[in-house]
Amino acid sequence: MRRTIPSRSALLAFESAARHQSFTSAAAELLLTESAISRQIATLEGQLGLKLFNRIKKRVVLTKAGLLYSKQVRKSVEQMEQDMLNVMSHGGTREILELAVLPTFCSQWLVPRIGSFYQQHPDVTINMSARSVIFLFQETPFDAAIHFGQPNWPATVADFLFSEDVVAVCKPELLKSGYLANAEEVMEYPMLHLTSRQDAWRHWLNSAGISGVSAMQGARYEHFSILISAACAGLGIALIPRYLLTQELERKELTIAHNLPVESDAAYYLIYPAENASSSVLNHFRNWLLDEVSSFQK
Repeated sequence: MRRTIPSRSALLAFESAARHQSFTSAAAELLLTESAISRQIATLEGQLGLKLFNRIKKRVVLTKAGLLYSKQVRKSVEQMEQDMLNVMSHGGTREILELAVLPTFCSQWLVPRIGSFYQQHPDVTINMSARSVIFLFQETPFDAAIHFGQPNWPATVADFLFSEDVVAVCKPELLKSGYLANAEEVMEYPMLHLTSRQDAWRHWLNSAGISGVSAMQGARYEHFSILISAACAGLGIALIPRYLLTQELERKELTIAHNLPVESDAAYYLIYPAENASSSVLNHFRNWLLDEVSSFQK
């Protein structure tokens, strides 16, 4: 059966015209004539069997179907551009490792150390992209991932990196007496949350022997980096892994509100498909990473 896939030129013309809401601007962007843009879109409308634009005098306005299709096409065009860049990055003699990383782990722990890896392996490039949830490796370009959770990622190998202890921190000026003598006093302040760890405060309070209270009130933030910024801004008390707080504690931007470290039941792992275990570039990175973890824990 013959596939009815629109031409790349028609999709590019439509994407540009939809983004600008103008055939004239699309023509200027793609270095084509306005009539060429119009023909490409007319061809696309013919293939789809519906109108993508309403022509109102000298203006064009997306139809409801055109608006929906424009969002889908824009994603496809962006993906094609990314695929091209990924392929181009694999040219030449350099080895490439595509790594999925946790955003704050990457910015606060991994990136500050990665220079020593490049000193040991100057012909390797590590591309890092943020991913916070489990995915299927075969549906992505990734060779490995840094994961926080349990080592139950399907069809993969998991190398344990380290566990974490979580502490309650805030801006020093927020505390009335400079330190919370009792864990119960936390309830007198706004409690800041990480979106992906909704039970963190409940777990912390239970560890302090406090139960039967609501631990869900307070603002929520998607990444630890944002949560740290919120705590530094004096917006409340946050539960943050100690290893992420070295600079903030040293600069006294944050203080430990109550010294009750709670070890998480999850941990950090290097995850990769079993078939990648023999990859030389992955093994270079794996060996370096495990050495860095060992030094970090001393």
